[in-house]
Amino acid sequence: MSDDNPAAAIGARVRERRLELGLSQRALSEPGLSYAYISRVENGARLPSVKALRKLAPKLGVSVHWLETGKSDPSRELAQMVLDLQARAVPRRARELARQVIDSAEL
Repeated sequence: MSDDNPAAAIGARVRERRLELGLSQRALSEPGLSYAYISRVENGARLPSVKALRKLAPKLGVSVHWLETGKSDPSRELAQMVLDLQARAVPRRARELARQVIDSAEL
């Protein structure tokens, strides 16, 4: 997987995650996202559109950011920190962090 070939890198991540979940390409398919298209993405022959990534990410249980970069989503990490703080009964700090997440969210 090479950074200078984004199609191959994204395809490898899609395939890796799909296999981790035990899903077939057909299981990921839906109208507008055929299993043949998924196959081309996984083989690096097709760079998926943002629309396709938005459909694939929830089915794979990952963020679009991770599919694109292979890195964890900073917003997700911050949200997890908020949840951890809430679990530790630190409501004021949790509210502050929650506000940061909301303010920085890309809607």
